[in-house]
Amino acid sequence: MSEPGARAPIALLLGFAAFVVVLGYLIAASVVRPDVAEFAPTPPGLRPSGRPGPDTVTIDARDPARWQFYSLRRGAISSPDTADWDLAFRRFHVITSGSAADAGEVIFEQPRDTATAIFTETVFARDTVHPALSRWYRYGVVTHLLRPNGHVFLVRTRWAARIKLEFLSYYCPGAQPGCLTFRWAPLGP
Repeated sequence: MSEPGARAPIALLLGFAAFVVVLGYLIAASVVRPDVAEFAPTPPGLRPSGRPGPDTVTIDARDPARWQFYSLRRGAISSPDTADWDLAFRRFHVITSGSAADAGEVIFEQPRDTATAIFTETVFARDTVHPALSRWYRYGVVTHLLRPNGHVFLVRTRWAARIKLEFLSYYCPGAQPGCLTFRWAPLGP
């Protein structure tokens, strides 16, 4: 029979080795950052056609103290003092002047009838904070990166338009956080 004390050093050595391996992985993962999609902010100004969507837009929301209010109809940043805004962004926070729901991992380019069916089956609630839009990203604990979760969101705007919305990135050029890039398209009348 072996003595109980002889097993303790082996268990201690194995535990220490496992600790060193995990620590090495965490250090390596935090030093080597994966590539992220980067987009330059959309230049200010109105949409050339004057018609709403579809569009891909990048909002510079880097200032943690200031909301950027965006009008889908105008295709431009709006004043918070007017009612002419649909989405607002501050860092990774997103709110809407209407209502929103998470349609899940559906294909953005799917036929309009399917998207409309999903939209009509979804129950919308009006609130200041939209839980659906607050979960548009996945946070990487090791990399500290925000990545879109791949969901399509359904938004009913204040002006009663129904749109689908998908987040594409959270990064400005140089992998600087705070530039929310999304694409959206109307769902019909």
